[in-house]
Amino acid sequence: MILRIFHSRLTILLSGTLLVLASCSKTANTSLVSTPVTSVQIQFYNYVGNVPLQRNVGAYTNTAGEQYTVSKLLYYVSNFQLTDANGKTITLPQRYFLVDDATDSTKKITLDSVPAGQYTAVKWVIGVDSIRNVSGAQAGALAPENGMFWTWNSGYIMAKMEGNSPQSTTALKDFQFHIGGFKQPYNALKVITVTFPSTLTVSPDNQAKINIKADADKWFHTPNTVSIAQSSVIMAAGANAMAVAENYQQMFSVLSIAN
Repeated sequence: MILRIFHSRLTILLSGTLLVLASCSKTANTSLVSTPVTSVQIQFYNYVGNVPLQRNVGAYTNTAGEQYTVSKLLYYVSNFQLTDANGKTITLPQRYFLVDDATDSTKKITLDSVPAGQYTAVKWVIGVDSIRNVSGAQAGALAPENGMFWTWNSGYIMAKMEGNSPQSTTALKDFQFHIGGFKQPYNALKVITVTFPSTLTVSPDNQAKINIKADADKWFHTPNTVSIAQSSVIMAAGANAMAVAENYQQMFSVLSIAN
């Protein structure tokens, strides 16, 4: 009788242990299942108004009625985020890219470690954040050899446009807009948000692509009218740099997406 009771209790104990182990195994297996990550490609297309930018060749007119050509156009893009279909913000690993119109390879960037899913918008910063500005000259896209670092000001040029204009007040009739500053009240860092025309599906089975238009003419208007005659050279943080930064914050829009 005592032996029968012992066997019965042992059977119950073993059964319970097996259930617990099965449950733990199931939980462990479930925790190993995670959302796969992949990449998203972004291609920047530089325009002036509705026509592709042609450096040193294209002749354009700004809202102040001034004629100008563009010889250089460069801008930093960094700190990317995606908005998913539920409105959740997905912050991607911190990366810094320098888009240079003179170098086609820089106009195509790849965002890594993007969780598979559906997205409705992309957000980024045009410029280099304050932490990197106070870390001194660095490597890669942030290397001083790129000509986007003020050694005397210990900070980065967030975006640069150079060109020529008959209305320029310089001896060479050129203009130089080197926009920087990361401290208040002249913080030129600007956040860009663009919404997709349809849902972007990101999957390891496909290469999702976002084609972005960057309109250089926006540097001269909306919300501020920037005149080359009045400000032919901007090379320091200040009110003039802020006016241009507020304008180029509006220069980005989505041309198309591909899933």
